Amino acid sequence: MLNPVFSVITTGRGENDSAALEETFSNWEIAKKVFEEKTGKTNAIEFLVADAGENAEFPKIRDSKIISPNEYGDYRKELWKAGVIKYKWWDTPAIGRNLGFRHAKGKIIVFHDIDTLFSTGTETDDVYLCGDLDKYENYFEVMYNAFRRKDIVATVPSLRPRDSNKLGRRFGSMGANLLTRFSLRLPTIEILGIPIMGASVPGCSMSILRDTAESMFKNGYGPYDSELGVSEDQKISRLMSRLGRISYEKCAGIFTRTTSRVSEGYDIAKSLGYAIKGSTYYIFPGLFKYRKHLLTI
Repeated sequence: MLNPVFSVITTGRGENDSAALEETFSNWEIAKKVFEEKTGKTNAIEFLVADAGENAEFPKIRDSKIISPNEYGDYRKELWKAGVIKYKWWDTPAIGRNLGFRHAKGKIIVFHDIDTLFSTGTETDDVYLCGDLDKYENYFEVMYNAFRRKDIVATVPSLRPRDSNKLGRRFGSMGANLLTRFSLRLPTIEILGIPIMGASVPGCSMSILRDTAESMFKNGYGPYDSELGVSEDQKISRLMSRLGRISYEKCAGIFTRTTSRVSEGYDIAKSLGYAIKGSTYYIFPGLFKYRKHLLTI
């Protein structure tokens, strides 16, 4: 059997909303089916889910593999014994993503959040869109064509809310898109091994060539920095941009959970508070190890 084109890697802990998981996995299945029908490829996408524990039962999806909590725990212990992480108790999504990469067979790796949907290019996307302001194509088709036609090492999709069409939420996501597009134009500059400037891609979803990801291995344990629990996405995207160009693909959409990330209304003070509180992590990804997100205001 030929290896898949895409390996979608995600990890989850404490995802107890069964209905949300059902909606997510159904969306992934539709996006996969549309891509395979359009390209004539079979078994073109595999889904690898690292179960970090305390989750509701994951729905069944074709060409998927659930990495058990036992394997996840053994992998964390392996990292600790090898000195890759300093503390036995340390846990972060970066660990699950690196573990998923160990199983991946695809030529293109999609690091993806488990609360995030793909644009399918069908009418099922309409519930997440606001009128005619957005028109997205099938995520996998857009990314596949981008890698075929462009000299790039990674791609970034357009971000929209999954859980609300309110303008406050939408403007927050649109702002993140603008910041991402601007950052992709910046060179990566490092000080004492910390990439303080360069591409800053939200971790909701990013696609990267397998060869590029392999060249970023740290101690042989995957491209993500397992010591980071915050701004690990900024660090990996800035390191990626040293190896080649990252393309922003506005016709590929993702719909992600924003309830705890974006204010309900036009709360400028709150938005500035988030920006100020998170700026140090954002500017110096990799400096603050063994810390979790503490950005609640």
